[in-house]
Amino acid sequence: MKLGAALAASASLPKEMAYVFAAGMEKLATTTRVIWLQGQSCSGDSISLLNSVDPEPADLLTRYISLAIHQNIGAAQGHVFVDALQKAVQEGGYILVIEGSIPMGMPKACVIGGKPFEEILLEMIPKAHAIVAAGTCATFGGIPAAEGNQSGAASVLDFMKKHNLSSEKKLINCTGCPIHPDAIVGTLAYVAAKGYPQVDPILLTPNMFYSRSTHDNCPRYHYYERKIFAAHFGDPVGCLFQLGCLGPLTKTECPNRQWNSGVNWCIRAGAPCIACSSSGFAKKKDFPFYRIGENAHSVNYTDTDRKGEVL
Repeated sequence: MKLGAALAASASLPKEMAYVFAAGMEKLATTTRVIWLQGQSCSGDSISLLNSVDPEPADLLTRYISLAIHQNIGAAQGHVFVDALQKAVQEGGYILVIEGSIPMGMPKACVIGGKPFEEILLEMIPKAHAIVAAGTCATFGGIPAAEGNQSGAASVLDFMKKHNLSSEKKLINCTGCPIHPDAIVGTLAYVAAKGYPQVDPILLTPNMFYSRSTHDNCPRYHYYERKIFAAHFGDPVGCLFQLGCLGPLTKTECPNRQWNSGVNWCIRAGAPCIACSSSGFAKKKDFPFYRIGENAHSVNYTDTDRKGEVL
């Protein structure tokens, strides 16, 4: 209950959600297995998972989550890992977490146990109770899917569409570069307890964690309203919009949860939001992580812009 309450409170969710998260964590520890596979990624989302604070990583992985398979965190290697993967496919009913994009144009760019990642997913996705795309590379393609990439990197949703695999009431996009540990743990707990959560109909992101705009919750929002803008990175005064902040295009919990035990986050450090959780993050060759000057993008964003199409 303590853990469930912490997850609910940190996301500003109703107290009833504490009971849901608590029930989900109990199931994750006993009856619901989690299979975590990595494609084209830097392992940043796995590292973020290990930055969990309450519970700490050791407790999270040994007491609260039955993490049956993980390429980096798990102890199984070689044929033991491959055998465990095949056993999981045969039994089914697991929550499949996919980290990283899928190289649909270059299958050998990602091979696990001698098999292309794409083939493994074709076996595992139909047998999964739910699929959680963890991080921007898995949810929207991310940096590996940038314009001109040679591997044909694609998101989990694009992969499922290509192979006529239904994503309805099955795929959940937990975006972010990296994903926040509380968001992935909370999503897994909710799925274990209640099933498929309410999601954005386009982005498939769970509303409980991704419904609020970074800009709207920004502690510097009052500067934006008064048109007081920061003059340089690290400036403690002023909105960072004219330094390229893309917070209005981003829906995350960064302003509330922050990072590293709530110590800091981009805006608090005096750096603009780079929209790492948006669908358009790093997609174009000319996408600048830091835009200087108000002419780089419109001051007034529309709802369409907030979906990332302007990036």
